[in-house]
Amino acid sequence: MTIRSTTTRYREPEEPTTMAADHKIRVLIVDDHQLVRAGIAALLRNERDIQVVGEADSGEDALQKVRSLSPDIVLMDISMPTMDGIETTRRIKHAHSTARILVLTQYEQEEYIKRVIQSGASGYLLKTTVVGELIRAIRAVSRGEQFFAPSVSRVMVDSFVRRATGQVSETNTVVLTHREEEILRLVAEGHTNQQIGDKLHISVRTVEFHRANLNEKLGVHDTASLVRYAIQKKIISLDV
Repeated sequence: MTIRSTTTRYREPEEPTTMAADHKIRVLIVDDHQLVRAGIAALLRNERDIQVVGEADSGEDALQKVRSLSPDIVLMDISMPTMDGIETTRRIKHAHSTARILVLTQYEQEEYIKRVIQSGASGYLLKTTVVGELIRAIRAVSRGEQFFAPSVSRVMVDSFVRRATGQVSETNTVVLTHREEEILRLVAEGHTNQQIGDKLHISVRTVEFHRANLNEKLGVHDTASLVRYAIQKKIISLDV
């Protein structure tokens, strides 16, 4: 848990709220680490206008909790087993949920930021953020605004400038999640979907979902291409 609480940086909230005085912002915390969820929940419970209505430890759990708890804000981690936070966000928004998604993650690479925005999230924070910024982000997103950490905004601006000035690299960097790398390695080693599911303790359907994501990310359509990519990126060696 790396969110920092600093009494010098954050005191009593100064920004006025446009909500009714008795309305609390309902927050669902989604992260596969129980200690992270507990730490965030403890911080948010100090705020009079914020109510933590639930926690979820996976994408599937988050989808169910959104339906049953109707949160205003979903604090969403990216890296989770079986279904990552980006796909979970996409599914929540596809279901026409009124919940707004605020991603809270350790990743600040451009590829992740782009995919998060495309998924329909309203904000992007890093887990190194201070408490005051997290509180401000929740309030801003609950008002229908977007909120991005300063370092994330810089990445977005730099990317826009590179594209506008024709400085985009010829070889786009593809960022794979830890789970996608695991599955790519096992596919390249010759394991079937069932064998991969058994090794990683996930369903065959989940394996198929991740393989479809890999195909889309890498722009390939067959196993041979996945194997070539794994060898090129040294995810496996030719001695396997």
